[in-house]
Amino acid sequence: MAEQRQRSGVFGEAVEAYESARPDYPDELVSDVLAYAAQGREDASVGRIVEVGAGTGKASVAFAARGLKLTSIEADPRMAEALTRNCGAFPDATVVVSRFEDWPGVAGGADLLFSAQAWHWVDPATRWDRAAAILRPGGAVAVWWNNFSLDDAVFRGELQDVHARHGVPELAEITLGRDDDPRHVAGHDWPYADLTAHPGFHDVEHRAYERAIAFTARRYTDLLQSLSSYRILEDDARSRLLEDLTATVEAHGDEVVLTVTTNVYLARTLDTPAS
Repeated sequence: MAEQRQRSGVFGEAVEAYESARPDYPDELVSDVLAYAAQGREDASVGRIVEVGAGTGKASVAFAARGLKLTSIEADPRMAEALTRNCGAFPDATVVVSRFEDWPGVAGGADLLFSAQAWHWVDPATRWDRAAAILRPGGAVAVWWNNFSLDDAVFRGELQDVHARHGVPELAEITLGRDDDPRHVAGHDWPYADLTAHPGFHDVEHRAYERAIAFTARRYTDLLQSLSSYRILEDDARSRLLEDLTATVEAHGDEVVLTVTTNVYLARTLDTPAS
């Protein structure tokens, strides 16, 4: 957990890169999560929403724009500053600077708790229990991550070679995928298993949303700089790697088209809390 906390704290060093390079989320995803959370409710609506690990607000804005009462929790003050700015147009959006583990929750429970690309940073020993406790009976949880892949095998091989030359071949898979299965979800299927096994949740679902997004060399290297695995590299080593990657992408017309697959895991609490 100490290493996890250290790595989770690096995002505030790259607020601008995070803002410019991290993809937004599809409107369909937002609608589907809200529809799932509204199932079984008499008024077919979702009231109070809690977001964990909001970052700069990539998901926050999409939900707040629906006119919903949203509480976004972000531990890093630097990220929270950008989050507050981005949510400023939405009067029902509230930003709380805190770790989720330290946040006391909301009176009466939330209808929906979601986390976009941040749930793995929450203490695994308590995260699902805390989520269940904060949600009302029948409330919904939704957690998701973006998986990236490059379908052009030749170009993917060139970018993999750049990583290998700089001694970090394992990092290439994060945004380029694998030769045998570029859209793999290995490593992100644990939420489904966790939710299925947890006594406080049921109706577990997995959904995927796929898009092709074109990145310039600048935006691609910004994406890498927003990822903890790249941020923990020594500054000089990271700079040399990014310079080499920039040159490689620019040689391909200054464009790399990544397939972005957003894997969403959904569940709801029991109508009667588990004893």
